[in-house]
Amino acid sequence: MRTAERGHRWTDGPIGAGRGLRRRTRVNVQAALDCLIDLEERVGRLYVLFYRRFADLPGVGELWWEMALEEHEHSGILKMVKALADPAARVPDIRPRLRPLQALIGACERNAAGVASLRDALAVAVRLERSELDRLGRETMRRIARDVPAIPRSAFAPHEAHLDRLTRTVRKFGGEEVLREAWALSPEGRDRAGAGVAARRPGGGRSPRGIGRARRGTDSS
Repeated sequence: MRTAERGHRWTDGPIGAGRGLRRRTRVNVQAALDCLIDLEERVGRLYVLFYRRFADLPGVGELWWEMALEEHEHSGILKMVKALADPAARVPDIRPRLRPLQALIGACERNAAGVASLRDALAVAVRLERSELDRLGRETMRRIARDVPAIPRSAFAPHEAHLDRLTRTVRKFGGEEVLREAWALSPEGRDRAGAGVAARRPGGGRSPRGIGRARRGTDSS
């Protein structure tokens, strides 16, 4: 894992508190952020590849440019949070949630060279956008922000304009199967996901601004 190359230890082992309480593992904040940064940048590079491949199609090149820009913006926000965070700070262990994301992105990277049609490229984007990568990043930043007041709330806000553009492009070029998968990324799908999160919260209350609407949180992958 690349964090090992950067010299950060994941964890010193489980910490738990006293008797009768479940032992929880906490991990180094910089190691966690390095992994999230790496994944965001890898997704961004995939979208740059698709931009090069489909830039000549009217209206489609702009989609891939916007998607790539969004991923690199996420990476930049995580890097800023890393610079502000205490290097010795610890957050709850995110490795069980990272592993399926690493497997998904690795599979997309391996298959990217064989993606010849726009439909296949859109299917890859839908799979990536339905994953919980951004949600995991936002949750990790919120935990760090409890101790770093300098991090603005806007860092946690989901950005959804590119999802609307993606779903519009899928309607035109993606075919029925990809369109079914992309429904969860549409405004209606995001609203339903947000309502489900609010209903599961104790008391049924709504979360702070933007938190209940799950971008990339509608798929278990």
